[in-house]
Amino acid sequence: MAAVPLSDGRTLLAAGYSGGTVQVWDLAIGHLMTGHESGVRAVAAVPLPEGRVLLATGGDDQTVRLWDPTTGASVGRSFISANGRVLTAAVVPLPDGRTLLATGHSNGTVQMWDLINGREAGDPLTAHEGWVNTVAAVPLSDGRTLLASSGGDNTVRLWDPTTGKQIGQPLAHDKAVQTVAAVPLPDGRTLLATGGDDATVRLWDPLTGRPVGQPLTGHTDAVLAAAAVPLPDGRTLIATGGSDATVRLWDPLTGRQVGQSFTGHAGRVYAVAAVPLPDGQVLIVSGSGDQTVRLWDPITGHQVGRPLTGHTDAVLAAAAVPLPDGRTLIATGGLDRTVLAWAPRSSDPEHKNHVEVVPA
Repeated sequence: MAAVPLSDGRTLLAAGYSGGTVQVWDLAIGHLMTGHESGVRAVAAVPLPEGRVLLATGGDDQTVRLWDPTTGASVGRSFISANGRVLTAAVVPLPDGRTLLATGHSNGTVQMWDLINGREAGDPLTAHEGWVNTVAAVPLSDGRTLLASSGGDNTVRLWDPTTGKQIGQPLAHDKAVQTVAAVPLPDGRTLLATGGDDATVRLWDPLTGRPVGQPLTGHTDAVLAAAAVPLPDGRTLIATGGSDATVRLWDPLTGRQVGQSFTGHAGRVYAVAAVPLPDGQVLIVSGSGDQTVRLWDPITGHQVGRPLTGHTDAVLAAAAVPLPDGRTLIATGGLDRTVLAWAPRSSDPEHKNHVEVVPA
């Protein structure tokens, strides 16, 4: 891949493939989604039964809001939380076909929301003694889905989302746990990757609650974000970002860092996410305190194009939003109270290999 800066200020991305083709991407800027009254700390894609996909966001104004990511329009009414600031959100599919939204809050609780009926689903899940920094759905090989939450009390906790009961004993770090991500492996297993203020990334077996291997070390400051990165060759890596302003890749099977750290951000990396492209490739998106969103190629380790600018304060959250038409959006939120949806789309129906990325 190579970045191609143009005289009009745009940056194209050219990618060459073994089949003799070249694909070109156009990185441009569009418009914002506004409505939150203070910082946006959580974004999550929400698939609906009829095939639509919405975007859920949460933030310091104690609300959860829904958006149409293709138009930027607000959908329905906002949900007001009685549990303090909304710090994180994740979609949790249930065995009965329903999809709930889990949110973590500044008062140490996890709340489940039924977005179809527009109300809370059950009582808040209480056990954390500090802020709930991250929640994540954990699909298991037996068909169940658990919910993992990480907190300022140095623990990760597992929950049964259908009963609201905690499962097993808490998983412990030496300091506050800032992030947790489910990591599906090619053999059907799912591991948990966690990171925190102790500057380590740790792997866990969610079925037994036991650590897998030794802590992964390399970050020189707090690990603030983690995401599973499925590659076209069938491998799954783990991307992490932290207060040392780097993004790093890890192999969960060996416990080793893959390649060099991704450097370029001038502030803490608060968010990372994997973004599948229409051609089967995968990029990593990162959001930082330097107000930029950056794209990275996990194969080459290079930054893709120029930083994406539009936020006017720290970028705290990022998520991939797969659409029914095959496209994938990149949703980002930050302290500037706004949400940007960076949307890969064909700019010319007759030239399907030319794609532009615009915040919608």
